[in-house]
Amino acid sequence: MRITYERTGGFTGMRVAMTIDLKDLPDDQAKELDDLLDQVDFYNLPEKIMPSGSAPDQFQYTVMVEAERGSHTVRTGDVTAPD
Repeated sequence: MRITYERTGGFTGMRVAMTIDLKDLPDDQAKELDDLLDQVDFYNLPEKIMPSGSAPDQFQYTVMVEAERGSHTVRTGDVTAPD
């Protein structure tokens, strides 16, 4: 499983991104990430959870998970990010 995280926007418009391949992590950390994805029901979250209207200087987040069971991407922002 691979998880790609990207944060864009904000006042300066900076981009921060990283990709984690769970096979490169210790087993306990990989399991914890996999369990967290299950706890938030990641694969059933909508692809876009964005505010209606304008949200100046807000960070936007993209999380993409690629796994044997399929791929799913979620885009959200500071105001609308689920817990």
